[in-house]
Amino acid sequence: MSLWPFCPSEPLSTDVSHRMDTIYQHSSAFDWRLFATIGIPAAIVVVGWFFAHWLTARRDLASRKREARLKALEAAYLRIATACNRPLTDKSKDDLETFVAEIQLYGTPRQIQFMTEIVEGLKKPNNVVSYDAILADLRDTIRQELSLEHVSGAVWWLRLNRGASEETANKPLNPDAP
Repeated sequence: MSLWPFCPSEPLSTDVSHRMDTIYQHSSAFDWRLFATIGIPAAIVVVGWFFAHWLTARRDLASRKREARLKALEAAYLRIATACNRPLTDKSKDDLETFVAEIQLYGTPRQIQFMTEIVEGLKKPNNVVSYDAILADLRDTIRQELSLEHVSGAVWWLRLNRGASEETANKPLNPDAP
């Protein structure tokens, strides 16, 4: 006779009480209380570890993305702030080209729109291009990401003319400046 209670090799006329005894013997060999006191908490701990790892990985990825975006936007801000309102040199042209690439990659849709307007303005000969809108937006975005207080007002420019007379060297480029 088979140890398994409902084995097909047994004839159908087998006593039901005998089958119940076999089932009881097999189930009593497994201690359900031990399983409940050790197995269930262990399973909960393992699931908790996986869940905590998943949450930590998500947080780390979001943090790395934020840091990379913030560094790129800061670099773009400094490039455009350094290159604008000056005569175009080869270095400032390189900075503008890199700025366009960085904004397309890391900028918000609004920043990309401002960048597009700048590029279209630079295509026209002898056109004066304003960088104030994109610099103000980049400044606000960076300050918001760093949880710094909001700064209102126009972006200030300081361009010191090297080798010029002192009177023209300290003249601000912002026409609204006091």
